[in-house]
Amino acid sequence: MLPKRAIFVNTASQVIVRFITLAFTLISIKLLANYLGPSGVGNYNTITTYINFFIVIADIGLFAVAVREISKTPENEKKILSNVFFLRLVTALIASFIAVVIVYFTNYGQDIKIGTLIATAFLFFNLAASAYDMALQCRLKMQYSAFAEFLSKLITILALYIIIRMQGSFLWIISTVALSGVLIFVLKWIFSSRFIKISPSYDKKISFWILNIAWPLGVVFIANNLFFKLDTLMLYVIKGATAVGIYSVAYKILEVTVFIAGYFSSSLKPTFSQEIHNNKVALAKVIEKSSLVMLLSAIPISVVCITFSREIIIFLSNSEFVSGAPALILLALSLPLIYLVTLLSEVLIANDSRKILLNVAIFILIFNFLVNLIAIPLYSFMGAAVTTLISEIVLLVIIIYYTKKIVPFSVGTSPVFKSFILFILTLFSAFLLKGLISIHFIILIAIVLFIYVVWGQILGIVNTKSLLKLIKGKE
Repeated sequence: MLPKRAIFVNTASQVIVRFITLAFTLISIKLLANYLGPSGVGNYNTITTYINFFIVIADIGLFAVAVREISKTPENEKKILSNVFFLRLVTALIASFIAVVIVYFTNYGQDIKIGTLIATAFLFFNLAASAYDMALQCRLKMQYSAFAEFLSKLITILALYIIIRMQGSFLWIISTVALSGVLIFVLKWIFSSRFIKISPSYDKKISFWILNIAWPLGVVFIANNLFFKLDTLMLYVIKGATAVGIYSVAYKILEVTVFIAGYFSSSLKPTFSQEIHNNKVALAKVIEKSSLVMLLSAIPISVVCITFSREIIIFLSNSEFVSGAPALILLALSLPLIYLVTLLSEVLIANDSRKILLNVAIFILIFNFLVNLIAIPLYSFMGAAVTTLISEIVLLVIIIYYTKKIVPFSVGTSPVFKSFILFILTLFSAFLLKGLISIHFIILIAIVLFIYVVWGQILGIVNTKSLLKLIKGKE
């Protein structure tokens, strides 16, 4: 089993860098909202959502499978990575071509069609760069990947600011998306070269073996990604760009906070892959502790988004988008559920439960589509937010059921109950502070986070001493 300190450092360093990157992401949201308005932001978000969906299609499960197989047989790392790199380039080219062809046969306007063509550069280079992520993930060195994304975001923000100052067109704005993809590829190549040098290579036997075990997971990831993007795409078709623009600011906050779950779960990929068939008792303990970590990470974010939803929306955009505040509250409630689903899904991936994952993904996609089909025409983006929350509840129940059949873990009623009490106490304290103290909401957020830690200490589920031991490598 991989050392806890390595997992912690891998996750914590990514989170720290990502939080800094998050600040730049929030700046970009503000710049785009003020320059493009709700309709323009809706068009921009439609393009990025569409492109990101094709990134998942082109992945076809290669990342998860490569990390899993390298963790099992480290001696084959270079062969696996070289062939995956080759497959990545091929699927990226095919996906880019299909994305452009499909959009040109739709009724979207010229800005979206040409914008999609430009943004496919992000699709191609981002997929190529993920080959380096595999090498870094297996070494628990993903902080380098996070730093590459940070530098890319910084340069892209500067480019976006210059374009806006020069009153550039919508297509110039979209060009910053393409720039981001190129920068991510170059920077990840530079950083990963410190540990391993890989180049595309085609070995028929290895490539077909990888594809054979990867494609079922690829279908799962496609269905899961469509599940996350479906509300935005349906909202655009049913209610138009303005509704998407308002909803996208609230949804973007959810997206940029989910990264903690993704990074932590990815750090556990090697451990899950190594222990799933060898030591299920030890693995159960890892799942139990990790689930609690996920809850404790999500709760303060949910509390802040619920309490200061209106202030956050206005801060990140302007008053034109403030009607999306109630949607942010609903999305914030779904955050702890998403964190747990992300973690437990890694157990199913490690166990190679492809059939289960595929069936669950298809079911929840159909469920989400049908509920959105009813909710969006009636309640617009609020209907989409409600559907997201309901879908995440259903999905978590299903994932827990199947995971427990593989690894008999138990988070325990006491930690879960205490987490719920911690959420209620912190939320009550936050609203009380907001009503009593008239200072900037960012200062209030800092106070609320401090109160969260205090309540956690009192309840005995936030242990700062254990955290310090973990950092020093003593746990």
